Amino acid sequence: MTVQLSNLEKRFDDGTLAVKKVDLEIRGGEFFTLLGPSGCGKTTTLRLIAGLEEPTGGSVSINGRDVTRLDPAKRDVAMVFQSYALYPHMTVFDNLTLNLRVAGVTKGEARTRAHETAQLLDIERLLDKKPRKLSGGERQRVALGRAIIRQPSVFLMDEPLSNLDLKLREQMRTELKRLHQRLGITTVYVTHDQAEALILSDRVAVMRAGEVQQVSEPSDMYENPANLFVAEFIGSPGINLLQVALTPEAVRLGPTVLMPWKGREQGAAVLGARPEDVLVVPPEQGLLDGIVDFLEPSGPIVFAFIRLENADAVPVNRDHVVAAIDVHRQLDAGERVGLRFREQRLRLFDPESGRCLARPEAPKPMQEGVA
Repeated sequence: MTVQLSNLEKRFDDGTLAVKKVDLEIRGGEFFTLLGPSGCGKTTTLRLIAGLEEPTGGSVSINGRDVTRLDPAKRDVAMVFQSYALYPHMTVFDNLTLNLRVAGVTKGEARTRAHETAQLLDIERLLDKKPRKLSGGERQRVALGRAIIRQPSVFLMDEPLSNLDLKLREQMRTELKRLHQRLGITTVYVTHDQAEALILSDRVAVMRAGEVQQVSEPSDMYENPANLFVAEFIGSPGINLLQVALTPEAVRLGPTVLMPWKGREQGAAVLGARPEDVLVVPPEQGLLDGIVDFLEPSGPIVFAFIRLENADAVPVNRDHVVAAIDVHRQLDAGERVGLRFREQRLRLFDPESGRCLARPEAPKPMQEGVA
């Protein structure tokens, strides 16, 4: 089932414009995530799809049918909330089947669906237990089961994993991915966790202050951010940003030529380099030089936080340049190093509008030992 949002707006009674002219087409069967910081309008957008909020303007269509003014119960959607919202006095079986019984489904059909859903989520052994006897992950499975058992056209999920600890979140992400592949039901998912969005989604929409900044596949969003906001929001540690100047032939940081430039834009710009695209080399081989302030181990990768010594090299978004290095490489705090970049992977941004400019010109292959 497709979900179409056309010029959708929501202004609350206090004057807050939470959703601003959002246009989105969510394809049938895809896992689509609304991603952004708190207060960006993602949950409000989800609630507009569900019918829990009434739009100020625009429309919502599901599979070509305008549902903008329909009650939530008539939209054929099922919502999973951040809180599990299970009835504590009911067993898991009763929690699963309550909405079916209210809808007039026969006891036999409800029982069949409950066991099929429980088997799908591996909670059959829990059917006679009450929520207080369940772990957080088990409660979340039951909450998912209550949505699945309804056999809706669209799943709507509002940060359903945020109450779980890290290990359980990772486990449930895997379960959600597998569940979506098996059921193939269109899913609209809300989260502020960019790792969650990148792992789960077929496509992601990043929102800021009620507006959609970019819609794309996760890998493309990471590699080709549309603007500075998306570039900074996606990735951990975040992208390195340096103030540079564009001349007719080069990208310069003070007197230092960082790379060739053939674009039309001239003047001030912001250069973006992901940590894995910052190359730590001997000081005499670097375009920039700095001192390793501290190291942050992260499994097979170590993130080196490097304080630049070049007078003109001042990061825009933090005090250090962060480089990702192999855990087996010997590097010590206090060590002087040089920095180069994987030039073909860098991005340039307009410092005022934030929009992404054309890529720098692809360089000749680096000499052995520099990369």
